[in-house]
Amino acid sequence: MMMIRLSTALTLWLHSSYLVAGFSGQNAVARSSSTTLFAEEVNKQAEYGKAIEFPGTYVKCGKCQAVYAITEEDLGKGRGRRLSCSVCDHSWFQSKDRLMTVNDNFEMVPLPDPDKERISQNIKEGKHPGFVGDAKLYVGNIAFECHENDLMEVFSEFGDVGEISLVRDEEGRNRGFGFITMRTKEDADKAIEKLDGIEIRGRKLTVRESNN
Repeated sequence: MMMIRLSTALTLWLHSSYLVAGFSGQNAVARSSSTTLFAEEVNKQAEYGKAIEFPGTYVKCGKCQAVYAITEEDLGKGRGRRLSCSVCDHSWFQSKDRLMTVNDNFEMVPLPDPDKERISQNIKEGKHPGFVGDAKLYVGNIAFECHENDLMEVFSEFGDVGEISLVRDEEGRNRGFGFITMRTKEDADKAIEKLDGIEIRGRKLTVRESNN
């Protein structure tokens, strides 16, 4: 049986009705990889989001949770085809009747590079691909102008950041607090020591261990 090696991993982001957004710890990104071409039909999966508009259907790797845009046509003339994830090399048989549909409130977008690096590091270390870290921090009094990238830049100076989630209102505005997961407890302790009370964009951060 021929196999498609999926090439462009994505994640699903909520449009405007979300409460929490950030670097998802359950997906991955791989912007380029080889895609198998077939004599009678050409797999267009690598072109979605580039030369071709994203379709309304997708599949998800059962191991690393990477999301891939794909259509029934991409799966050939039979009832399905075997697929291979370009992020973690997991393979599975995907039937046409098990394709997932993108909800109206979601869109497909590439994940930021930090997620790609985290997944790769997890695989090298023998950890589950979805592992984001051992220590979750609460971060309060965040300036409303701050974005996830701003916090990533600051916290990554003290260790590996696995996940950042800013809590937002129904219109997508930062509500001034969120959660950051550091890869190790030692990194989290350093972040608390160095960043609690530091001023960013006119507001002093509150950084402490999360209660949840």
